[in-house]
Order: sequence, then structure tokens, then C-alpha cells
Amino acid sequence: MPITRMLDLDELDPALREAALKWQAQGGNVNMHRVFGQMPDFFGKFLEFYGPLVNRGRVPVRVKELARIRIANLNDCHY
Repeated sequence: MPITRMLDLDELDPALREAALKWQAQGGNVNMHRVFGQMPDFFGKFLEFYGPLVNRGRVPVRVKELARIRIANLNDCHY
């Protein structure tokens, strides 16, 4: 049972909602936005840091996402 609920996209801070919709349009999962959107100041700063890590560099985004999913599975993380 989750200890916190996921916000609906229309409940997010406007800037975070825009980022979530952009990410969703690219095929991304917006669950992280829906959970951490409850702390918009923190999450906005996190996205400034995390965005370049995911979207830039020599390793393709697809490979990074597959690695993230594999690590989550190995750690029995259902998120």
C-alpha cells in the first residue's frame, strides 16, 4: 500500500505540469512528476539537475531507461 498518493496532472504546479506533459509526449512515464509534484520547489530543482543527466551524454536515453528499469527490477522496486 502506498504511503502517499499520486497527484493528477491537473493538480500539479503549472510549470511541473508543462514538464510532465512534455515528458509524456516523448513517451515518458509521468509517475515521478505525480509523486514528487507534492513538493514543487524541491522537484523543480531536482529536474534542473536530473534533466541533463537523462537527456544528454554519450549513452542513449533508451539505454539509460533500460538500465534504470533493470536496476529497479533487481531491487524488487515496483515503482
